[in-house]
Amino acid sequence: MTSTTYTPQPLYGGAIKGLIPKGWLDASNLRQIPDHQELYLSPTTLSTLIYEINEYVPDNTSQETLSKHGDLFASASAATSQNNQDRETLDKAAILYHILDIHDNDNISKDTIRFTAPITSVGSRPGTGPGRVYTGRVELGSDKDAVICSFVVVRLEEQGSDLVVWGNVPVKEFASRGDPEGLRAEEGVVGGVVEGLVGSNGDDGLVVVEWDLFG
Repeated sequence: MTSTTYTPQPLYGGAIKGLIPKGWLDASNLRQIPDHQELYLSPTTLSTLIYEINEYVPDNTSQETLSKHGDLFASASAATSQNNQDRETLDKAAILYHILDIHDNDNISKDTIRFTAPITSVGSRPGTGPGRVYTGRVELGSDKDAVICSFVVVRLEEQGSDLVVWGNVPVKEFASRGDPEGLRAEEGVVGGVVEGLVGSNGDDGLVVVEWDLFG
């Protein structure tokens, strides 16, 4: 984790506990945010941190994603084959579906969706119960207009939900002022959130406090 301090943050009225970089701003104090999201803003850059609760992607949608985007899935999962559609394969395809959903571009290819860290299973953790937890990092968009996104996805099958955390860093802001070191530092800040959410044990990191939230 970077030297940035991370602050425990109650989400969804305290039903979930998460982390934000110290000093980041709750966007709900500035504008209306959809009920399924919690949005935090860097006070000094255009970077954002989004927690959101999405509908659980069903297996048939995962299989359709595999069929349509096999080459991209291989890049996303560091896989060479999609023939073995086991639980983890279908989970990774579901996560790719979420990424495609936020990709604001009709051009879907390995040139516009580049995985710099593949979707990786980190098993389960006490704070998220039976949820299957995955992490990764992807660049969305082209060149200087890309957004670097570090993410955590918790697949909550029994609750019919996918709990997703996106840490987003716009490249253009740093490229326009010729600041590659600043970009790397900002990547470390949002990457540190991911590390803290999944690397902690017990009551630290990402914790579901009230499971009725998903009812």
